[in-house]
Amino acid sequence: MPIGYVWQTFLETPLINVMVALTGICFSSYGLAILVFTVISRVLLFPFTLKMLNSMKALQTIQPQMQELQKKYSDPKRRQEETMRLYKESGVNPLGCLSGQVIQMPLFIALYQVIRVTLGGSPESILDLSGRLYDVPFIQDQIPLSRIFIGMDLGANGGIPLLVLVFIAMWLQQRISSGRTATTTVQSDQQRQTAQMMQWMMPAVFSWFVLFSPAGVGIYWFASTVIGIALQWAFVGPGDFTWGSLVPNFARARLGMTPLPVTPTRVRPSRPAADRGTSETGNNDASSGNKRPNGRRSGGEGAGPTRPAPGSSRNRRRHRG
Repeated sequence: MPIGYVWQTFLETPLINVMVALTGICFSSYGLAILVFTVISRVLLFPFTLKMLNSMKALQTIQPQMQELQKKYSDPKRRQEETMRLYKESGVNPLGCLSGQVIQMPLFIALYQVIRVTLGGSPESILDLSGRLYDVPFIQDQIPLSRIFIGMDLGANGGIPLLVLVFIAMWLQQRISSGRTATTTVQSDQQRQTAQMMQWMMPAVFSWFVLFSPAGVGIYWFASTVIGIALQWAFVGPGDFTWGSLVPNFARARLGMTPLPVTPTRVRPSRPAADRGTSETGNNDASSGNKRPNGRRSGGEGAGPTRPAPGSSRNRRRHRG
């Protein structure tokens, strides 16, 4: 059985009829039907979402132990074995952090195709839609569907306002996640840089995708992200994140708020003498006069001529006189 046939029969076509039926329930508003569908889908996927959130929380709890294993074992194979043993003893499934997202992505792709089919303006798309609707009068009577919602054409590409909303929602979700991780783990400089990069990269990538997708897809992704933030806040916690931390220091000073602490720049530690190059050692020896083991200075370059002992010339004159 072809995969395309299975996809259309068991996911895309039922979703088309669900969206058309929800439009009739939501007073013929397709945009409101997308929002209702977002809430319903998050409720149905809540067991997987809760499993993902619990896995995230468990992984953050054992992060200090994992860092100790990385310091203790230099052999990658032994380190991996000890890490898997730690997972087993702690009851942690690292793949559980991806379960909710893996299940949500096919639904997101299917909704993208459903909006293309249901809101297509060409005669071919209308014929395709009529052939995929169930023989139910309530569903058949909803055609044609309304494309306009809060001033946006749901079938056209998303505009700049929707891009900004999606970016802010996803950035806030990443910021809360990074703030929660900072309170449960001791992060290295590389981990902090990776977290900061992901905090900006993920929202930028998805916002760019929303800009060239139907506006209905952007509305769904924005609403789903907001619901995800609420679930993370309720079941995992915000960590060190506070709403006041979003105010930059230059604005905090004007508002009379306490400035945020600035992360100190890491200074590169000096290397021990044993690890330094031979040229550096040679320079140190030259500046110190190339001391011999017995404490005397060698007569090499930079040591200068050997001076006679003080008073030796006066003793010779007295002896002659």
